[in-house]
Amino acid sequence: RMVDPGSSSENETPHAPIAGPLASGTTPGLTLSRSLTMSSEDLASIPPFDLFVAQLSSDSTEARVDAMKKLAIVGEAMGTEETLEKLIPYLDEVIAQNEKDDDDEILLLLAGQLGLMVPGLIPGSRALPLLPVLERLCSIEETVVRDKAVETMNQVVPLLLPGGKYEEGMPFALLLSTSKRLAGADWFTAKVSAAGILPAVYAFWNAHAKEGTNADEARRELRMLFKDLSEDDTPMVRRSAAKHLGRFVEAVAGITESAEEIVKSGKPVGQPVIKEDFKKLVTYEMVPIFQALSSDEQDSVRLLAVSSAGSVGCGLAREPAVTSEVVLPVVRGGCSDLSWRVRHNLAKVFSTVTGSLGFTAASKHQARQTEVFEFFSGLLQDNEAEVRAAAVENIARMAQLGGADLFQSHIAPLLPALADDLVMEVRSKLAQTLMDCCDPSICNTLTDEIILEEFKPLLENFLNDEFAEVQLHILTKLSRVSHLLGKMDVVVSSILQMAKAQNWRVREAVGRLLPFLAEARGISFFEDHLLEPWLKIMSDQVADVRSACVDGMPKLLSVSGSTWIQNEILPHYTRMYEESTSYLTRVTVLRSFAALTKKLGESENEVSAPLMEQIVSIMLKGLKDRVANVRMIAARGMRLVIISGQCDGAILSSQVGPALSDCVNAEEDPDCKYQCQLALEAKG
Repeated sequence: RMVDPGSSSENETPHAPIAGPLASGTTPGLTLSRSLTMSSEDLASIPPFDLFVAQLSSDSTEARVDAMKKLAIVGEAMGTEETLEKLIPYLDEVIAQNEKDDDDEILLLLAGQLGLMVPGLIPGSRALPLLPVLERLCSIEETVVRDKAVETMNQVVPLLLPGGKYEEGMPFALLLSTSKRLAGADWFTAKVSAAGILPAVYAFWNAHAKEGTNADEARRELRMLFKDLSEDDTPMVRRSAAKHLGRFVEAVAGITESAEEIVKSGKPVGQPVIKEDFKKLVTYEMVPIFQALSSDEQDSVRLLAVSSAGSVGCGLAREPAVTSEVVLPVVRGGCSDLSWRVRHNLAKVFSTVTGSLGFTAASKHQARQTEVFEFFSGLLQDNEAEVRAAAVENIARMAQLGGADLFQSHIAPLLPALADDLVMEVRSKLAQTLMDCCDPSICNTLTDEIILEEFKPLLENFLNDEFAEVQLHILTKLSRVSHLLGKMDVVVSSILQMAKAQNWRVREAVGRLLPFLAEARGISFFEDHLLEPWLKIMSDQVADVRSACVDGMPKLLSVSGSTWIQNEILPHYTRMYEESTSYLTRVTVLRSFAALTKKLGESENEVSAPLMEQIVSIMLKGLKDRVANVRMIAARGMRLVIISGQCDGAILSSQVGPALSDCVNAEEDPDCKYQCQLALEAKG
């Protein structure tokens, strides 16, 4: 039996309460030790549990909050056995039943700290005692406490491995009874939490329960609990059921991946394979719930229900014959719903929903797929900017799902209007998704001809947009179409003008793009048009902008070759080094020289012997610089030269080795000496 630490009896000694408030900004442990009425020797020997209870019994809110923040640490100090025997029962009987004014903050911390204990401190097979505490927290009136408790419960339940130290039938019986108590509670708060934990509980039964009548009956009860919650008179409960419907459908279908993961992975129609019994449960029990919630009188319920359409489609094994009768009508209704919030939520997941329907380019599905793209084009033209912005984000994946023909007939005609949208967020998201359309890992159905025809005018407009965010979405990913830049004169011209932009992020993006322009337009074009902006960016006041040129050196070397770099680029760099008044310029030049020795992806750049000699020469000069930062960068660069394996052995022995040894012996700066030692170790 646990006793309130603030009370006392003949047989029990109460923990010492903490006197005075915990000063904000001070070290909590120090303030606590000063407030306890005991000597420093006694304080050092007090058990962690007693110290925790003493602090938690304080009248100071800050002291109690600080104690609860350290709950997981207290558990680690106590060990697994003592935590399970003393700490968890104390939390169950005292904390969860506490009625102090600051309860909500304490209980929120408790819900989070319990999740940190599993599985590190408390193994999954022994975590069952945490459930009663979490169950209490799931019934608290404060929403954030309940949400955190549900989150922790969903984290702990999958780890409750059968065969632990519990009675026969555990943890299945406790999970079922917990679900029943929460779902059957009188007050809506517990019911809201019940809808949140049922998917995890059902998935646990699917994963670990032995097949048989008892398991089937338990799963049936769990499904009935969820059905009752979806039909509850209180909108908040129905809202929670709608929010977690997708996960519950996935659990009933035995799917271990989310609908979004299944669609993104590009699995063929009919995947994942779902047992016939599970498919029937989804069809006859889950689908009616989905349809009812999707047509609920409350738009706050409908908007959450339509978001689960992708999970329902995957739960039906993405069979077009079934999804066209079950999911498609809900999609049709959601796209024309009078509430913009419903349309907005459906637009956010539209590509996932489309992929879950299972329609392909096959002739028998073509009409259905075309209808889906008509719905999507309607969302792209919605009156509400939030809906348009959410729909725009799905364009790349919709192009992948529908192919080039559907893209050109239903999406491409709408792009110019979207590119001129008055709302910046729409244009920004369109710029981002257009570049995703050029990323083969996201969309590989659009040919270069389509990209040039449909995207080139849009890219030109976006690069001249008044907002830097829109420009950056294009610039940072324009390398994906670097092979087409030779046919985009206006785009290239815009990029060159942006090298002088006021926004440093724009200048940085231009710097990273210039080597790709050199690859697309040729080295002679770089000499005539790009060399000047390249050198200006090299001298920029912002370090990240200068680093863009440094990082681009390996690409530039692979495009131009060692001879061109040595004859056209390095003389400019050497002159910058010699004439520099700022050590930052010398650092940038040294980093650029060193970057030439790095790999470009998986392939190694071939650095000619004369170019390597020049690199070594500038590094040796850097080792003698008067500024320690420059010497340190030179030492790092020398290490890269050695690691590259492309430097001649004679040069390493006659020049590099002795120079590094001298620096180690004479260098006063410890960081420089350390970098020189690392370079010598790399030399071996």
